[in-house]
Amino acid sequence: MTYFFCIEKFKKYKFIIRNIILVAVSLFLCLNICSCSVIPEIKDYFRDKIFVDDDMDRAIETVDEFFNLLIAKNYEQAYEYLSDEDKDRGNAEDFTDEFKDVTDIVSIDINRVEVNNNIAIVNIDITDSYDGEEKVFDNIDVSLIRKEDGDWKIVFWD
Repeated sequence: MTYFFCIEKFKKYKFIIRNIILVAVSLFLCLNICSCSVIPEIKDYFRDKIFVDDDMDRAIETVDEFFNLLIAKNYEQAYEYLSDEDKDRGNAEDFTDEFKDVTDIVSIDINRVEVNNNIAIVNIDITDSYDGEEKVFDNIDVSLIRKEDGDWKIVFWD
């Protein structure tokens, strides 16, 4: 009777072991087939997400520095933040002349940023002052373009 009992246990374990091996092989094949296309896509998604966040931070920093220079009325240094195309359209004196009849910028608040390849749009609210009164201009889009070296530049003149 012991012999018969051992054979029955072996058949039972043989069935379980065969199913475990079958499931393991199936999972292995499934992962290998899926990994050919899915894993690189997942890796690219997270890599792009990290780089986009970095690009967004650098675009925000550029806009912030540009407007801080305008607030300080340091127009010559702010001119350096303009794109090459804008610099071709006007020199630093032309840029400074744009601001002689403009009210004083008090502050900016950055609302949102969109980056698409080499173009960024930074949406801001500008608070300016005229005759002691402050006024807020909402939802102003500031366009930026990325140069070959990776620096963001302001598109000032259309």
